[in-house]
Amino acid sequence: MDASADSEFVIARVFNARRQRVWDAWTQPEMLGRWFGPKGSTTTVLRSELRPGGMLHFRLDAPDGGRMWGRFVYREVEAPSRLVWVHSFADEQGRLAPTPFGGSWPMEILTTVLFEAAGEATKVKLRWTPISPTAEELKTFTASKPSMNGGWGGSFELLDRLLAQPG
Repeated sequence: MDASADSEFVIARVFNARRQRVWDAWTQPEMLGRWFGPKGSTTTVLRSELRPGGMLHFRLDAPDGGRMWGRFVYREVEAPSRLVWVHSFADEQGRLAPTPFGGSWPMEILTTVLFEAAGEATKVKLRWTPISPTAEELKTFTASKPSMNGGWGGSFELLDRLLAQPG
């Protein structure tokens, strides 16, 4: 089943930092680990290969002691304007894995992030589109948009703070 425009999740934010600094926050492991992930969690980048076909493998540690892994498999890297990757949960070794929460979440999500200079600031637009979801996965994804908005919004708050620090 193909995802329609209604099934896409889109979030945009303007960050008060130059485009290269914002790009670096998304592509340098030490910076990405400081803001990416649910609020309150700690992100550890385990592997980072910023190139088409390369993988970012990371671990998320929750405040309650829970742990999960994720991965990006990059499709496009066009510095400093565009990143495209396949986003999914992973196991400890970086292999594709189903959601650790159970249920019908899509196995893979196409992620496109655009970085647009806006004077001294940068507009970031992120688009998530499930890849070949089942009808049930698509329904779950669509119903989860408010949660995704909150999750990415929380991450973007952390990114705002990081970008405000001297760098």
